[in-house]
Amino acid sequence: MDKLETLNEIMERAKKTLEQFCTDWAIKGIIRNESQIRFSENKIDINKNWDDIRLNLFISKKRRTIEMMVSDLRSGAIEKTLKDSERLLDAAKMNSNYKRLPDGPFKYNKDIQSKIFDVKVVDLGEKAIDLIEDATAASINQGAKRVAGSFFFGNTQFHLINSKGLEGNYKKTNLNFRIRAFAEDMYATGEALSCSTHLDKEFDPVGAGKEAGMICKQAVGGKKGKPGIYNLIIYPTVSTELQAPTPAIGLNAYVRKMGLSWLAGKKEGDKIANEMISAWDDGTVEYGLDTSPFDDELVPTQKTVLIDKGIIKQYFTNTSLSRKSESSTGNAGITMPKPSNTVFSTGDYTLEELMEISEKPTLVITSTWYTRYQSYAPPGALSSLPKDGMFLVKNKGKTLEPVRELRINSDHFHMLEKTLGLGKELKQVNTWLSSSGNTIFAPYMLLGDIRMTTGTK
Repeated sequence: MDKLETLNEIMERAKKTLEQFCTDWAIKGIIRNESQIRFSENKIDINKNWDDIRLNLFISKKRRTIEMMVSDLRSGAIEKTLKDSERLLDAAKMNSNYKRLPDGPFKYNKDIQSKIFDVKVVDLGEKAIDLIEDATAASINQGAKRVAGSFFFGNTQFHLINSKGLEGNYKKTNLNFRIRAFAEDMYATGEALSCSTHLDKEFDPVGAGKEAGMICKQAVGGKKGKPGIYNLIIYPTVSTELQAPTPAIGLNAYVRKMGLSWLAGKKEGDKIANEMISAWDDGTVEYGLDTSPFDDELVPTQKTVLIDKGIIKQYFTNTSLSRKSESSTGNAGITMPKPSNTVFSTGDYTLEELMEISEKPTLVITSTWYTRYQSYAPPGALSSLPKDGMFLVKNKGKTLEPVRELRINSDHFHMLEKTLGLGKELKQVNTWLSSSGNTIFAPYMLLGDIRMTTGTK
């Protein structure tokens, strides 16, 4: 019996048990083959593989709900787990955020499958080591002395069924490469990423290696920066922490209902950003790591405009949290909606042109770590620490002076309203540092009047 047959047999056993006591249920069967290669000091030091089958379950009894992941799938074990869950359901409080599963039936975009699955990734195997070695060489050729990073890649199959009689399956591949370059100067570092679902589509680990090496070389000899007000040019990676949280978290219908969004009090039609800012959730974008034909409720994914020329267009939602005049945007999580790919609009500028048009003292920020919120209440005040190369722009970008030890202090409203320019190209970014945890497509961005602070010593 192959893995798919095993999964189908397990799901059928789970279905029969759930039908005995649940009013609503949903089963998401997952077959995963995921690899991680970690490297440091220019050498590979860890090579791991996860090859497993698991179930993600949503169960409801008269609007009392439980969500769980089950990995012990031995004969009898899953039945015992579900019977124990029945007792938990009986003791649980009613979930006021859950109403129902969608009725369907639905039509799915069959073209999505070919945009998220690449057999070359399935067969990558030891060739992944060659990609890492090539990226390492490219970084060293740019001036790095040593590199470190990680490369996650693999393929996953999904099979979903629920109590409404809906059923669907799809498979996807993923590539997520991260490299950090170090110069002899221990504070001179550079980081770059490359992500895709396809080996030959927008995936460039060698380019990431070159970028990281170039940044670390430019960062050599950096001095402590002066606190003050600056314009910032941020790399796409930085947008995952500074700009993307508003469409990816703040415009989540569940977060709004819980009162945890810095957009509290804001409604559709309110202006929250410069008119050059548009952003949407798009579960259909080609080669996106968070693209799929349908969500956890088996509702088709779609492109949902969230911010249109600076104005809130709508919040993304699932079936239960949809208002009477709304329908699901294809973003289930059955209890809590979740973003798919967050995509920003582009502008007219290259990175170099953004440096030229900035009229105030300007810093280029290539990455940030340790983003911390002072409060999730409006306006979403936060601070974030530039970790790798940070540069003071001089002579309209003809000279980049490396600086260190400055911290970003701002808020989401200010950064969105003070967006002064956008790059002309999008880059896909998916990083463990992202507060929303999803994939972002963002351009370079020029932000105005950002306060930069430093320690006292």
